[in-house]
Amino acid sequence: MNYKHLDEKKKTQIDILHECKCSMREIGRRLNISHSTVSRYLNKIHKPRSIPDIHVKYKDFIEYLIERYDWRVNSIEACVYKFKKYYPTKPSVSAQQVYNWINDGKIEIQPKDTCYKRRKKKRKRKNGMMNHLKWNLDHKTVLPIRLRPKYIEKRDEPGHLEIDSIIGKKNEYASIISIVDRCTRVMWLIKAEGRNEYYIDKLIRKYIEENEIEVKSITVDNGKEFEALGITAKRMNVKLYKCDPYCSFQRGTNERANALVRRFIPKGKSMYNIEQQYLDDISFKINSMNRKMFDFKSAYDIECEYMINGAL
Repeated sequence: MNYKHLDEKKKTQIDILHECKCSMREIGRRLNISHSTVSRYLNKIHKPRSIPDIHVKYKDFIEYLIERYDWRVNSIEACVYKFKKYYPTKPSVSAQQVYNWINDGKIEIQPKDTCYKRRKKKRKRKNGMMNHLKWNLDHKTVLPIRLRPKYIEKRDEPGHLEIDSIIGKKNEYASIISIVDRCTRVMWLIKAEGRNEYYIDKLIRKYIEENEIEVKSITVDNGKEFEALGITAKRMNVKLYKCDPYCSFQRGTNERANALVRRFIPKGKSMYNIEQQYLDDISFKINSMNRKMFDFKSAYDIECEYMINGAL
């Protein structure tokens, strides 16, 4: 059979037989044409569907992500939210799809550059209770956390603080004191040169007074460095609630905030050379973060809302 140019009628017949799952040889035999002609026509017309390049369709979206994403203060979720808010007509995808792109290596952001890349092996707890549970004030000021009122749990008003220490190198006395408001999530960081309980008490009280931080209650762990903090609580006429041993989840707000600080100051880093100004910069960045829990408002935004509404 000699090759002949296919007219529209032949092309239509090939399309119909191809849809009926006929082989190329069978189509050629029925139409009296070469199966090679059928093959060339089908390969030309019925090209495999190509997957669109995301860098073409989502060019502006991907460029925005790469430019704005910062794993410490500007999450993938926050970037996606702001892009959709400011550029609603431009194509974009969900945050989950962005993570899929990252894991598949389709964009320049690497999996190692995202938060919570891997969960470390769970550490075994040592047997025995901590031996520094003494508190230097009576039970009317310092109370166990089980006696903390339920209304504090609801986070309906600012002023209920959680306080913890962030340590650096092993056997190093310098540390960071972190204070977080349970309601607004506003954080303050204080450089501490030592861990003596009376030094820590005076340091925290001075910082609270100088920065005019409203205090309605304080929650701390049972660390030795906070044994004298009841003095500050009594002077401010507020209750101080101590957590149970090995129960960091009872200060979940504080633990989460400390994890954000660790993005800037990794575990094992010396605290001696860290200046208070650097800690102020870190707390400002964290307090300015767009938080998914606040519908992508920042802790400062929430604090301002309470101030405007007269809640403070």
